Amino acid sequence: MDRVWREVVLFGLVALLSGLFGMPAAAAPIAASQTCHAAADSGETDDALRRAPDRWICRDSEYDIGSASLFLLYRLTDPVQPRAQSLVTHASPFAAITIRVVDERGAVRVARFAPAAVRHLVTGPMMVLPLPQTPARPRLVTARIDGPWNKTIASEARLDSATEGTGWDISVVVAMAMICGMLIVPLLLNFGFYLVLRRPFVLWHIVMVGLMLVQTVIGTGFIHIAANLDAATEIAINSLCFSAVAASGLMFMVTFLEPEALSPYLRRLIVGSTPLVLAGGVFTTLPIEALRPWSALGIYAAILFAIVLILCGLADAWRRGSRLVLFLLVGWAPTLTVGVYRIGCYLLPHARPTESVVVFQLALAAEVLTNSLGIVIRFLELRRERDLANARATELEGVAGRDALTGLWNRHSIERRFNDLFQLGYRTMAVIDLDHFKRINDRHGHSVGDSVLKVVASVLAEDGDACAIRMGGEEFLLLLRGPGAADRAERCRRAVSTRLAAAVPGLGHVVTASMGLVEHDLSGTLDVEFAVLYSHCDRLLYEAKRLGRNRTMRERLTGFTPDFQTRTA
Repeated sequence: MDRVWREVVLFGLVALLSGLFGMPAAAAPIAASQTCHAAADSGETDDALRRAPDRWICRDSEYDIGSASLFLLYRLTDPVQPRAQSLVTHASPFAAITIRVVDERGAVRVARFAPAAVRHLVTGPMMVLPLPQTPARPRLVTARIDGPWNKTIASEARLDSATEGTGWDISVVVAMAMICGMLIVPLLLNFGFYLVLRRPFVLWHIVMVGLMLVQTVIGTGFIHIAANLDAATEIAINSLCFSAVAASGLMFMVTFLEPEALSPYLRRLIVGSTPLVLAGGVFTTLPIEALRPWSALGIYAAILFAIVLILCGLADAWRRGSRLVLFLLVGWAPTLTVGVYRIGCYLLPHARPTESVVVFQLALAAEVLTNSLGIVIRFLELRRERDLANARATELEGVAGRDALTGLWNRHSIERRFNDLFQLGYRTMAVIDLDHFKRINDRHGHSVGDSVLKVVASVLAEDGDACAIRMGGEEFLLLLRGPGAADRAERCRRAVSTRLAAAVPGLGHVVTASMGLVEHDLSGTLDVEFAVLYSHCDRLLYEAKRLGRNRTMRERLTGFTPDFQTRTA
């Protein structure tokens, strides 16, 4: 079914592109006899530059956007070439572009374009500027780009034989449409996984894939099917998506690998560095002219920093014998390779800056598919671990005593087995007491009171990562583990009133509950006795009763390791 759905999306998108926008069958670039570029100050003209031939660079490298303007020069001397009709380049912010065309008879035509006047293609991340028409064939074309924000606006510029410009070949468009469909499938799959097993790595992968999908739609030009974004907005969204993808990728790696796969220091370094990675994307979006020459460097520096952290994390996990790191190595290898190549081409002066959009999108698709397979394997492992833990808990439950009325564990059983449960991760304790329970027994009899207690027991026993105990009378105890334990306990307390109103009619009033809750040493190894932890919860429960009932009082107790001097003393 997924395959059929992807094919429907693919062919629908291709048909939409072809039918509504008249997509050409293939690109029609024009190879100029000579292509040169030169940096210039704001007051300089192309005539002045042509009188200084030593300033022109006639090779596809050493692009400089540090000056106010960047000139491109194309000489057209081949009579067999089709007539140049437009200038096509990578969509990138600029202040203005002035195109000057000189034809074979010496006639000169000039056209000036503001960012809002530029037409964007839907078959690639490109923008088109039609050349001013001359009586004869163009012989010399110069383009003055004022305020360029990225080198690729010059390095990926070319003349085209179509006035409306031509983008990617149909096969490339089909491949990019397939990638969009492929990103949607694991996104939905991960949502399903997260509903079943609420683990942080699944959530981070959802964020990462969702941002990749947004970046793909914008980076491929498909966004212009539905919206007419200018180049500055596109680059801003793209940069934010890139940095957010890198940051969420770091968090995905930290939460996906086994807990012992990374050293504590490296784990803290990676988590603490994610704001710096995000800051690189934000820096690139700042519309400040003084930052223009270094704007693109912000996102490249952020991505390079993230790549270094990822490589360090993968190396450490491999050294420590992680079984899951192989999925990240295989999945991320293409993306990391393309990322390093793009950054190197931009930073090295003798390299040609390129976005490598097609190769990068293919690498992203391979990464998502491989990581999705890793998530499935990790999901099955966690389910197996959870089943073993539940089996162990069930075994303990069978040995321990039960409350005759509710079927829950009794106080004696929890006191005997508390240390085992604590080592299994049950480190959040909550004591729950029904408010004014004596009023129910006095008004409706003990049989109704027993029914109320059974309903409360069923509510507390619904959490799969919690152990419910009846301490006596109307007092219950919950031991919880896993993420969000305190919030889950609070939801149980609130659910008591709703369930009682539906299951025990005729009470005449809303039955509420008060709770005292303690989260103890969630990540440490410090032990605690049952009586000590229970006394903390009981004190908080008393405070909740004193402050008006129907509420929760909670604390967090954290253990620490004393320094050498303290231990010696």
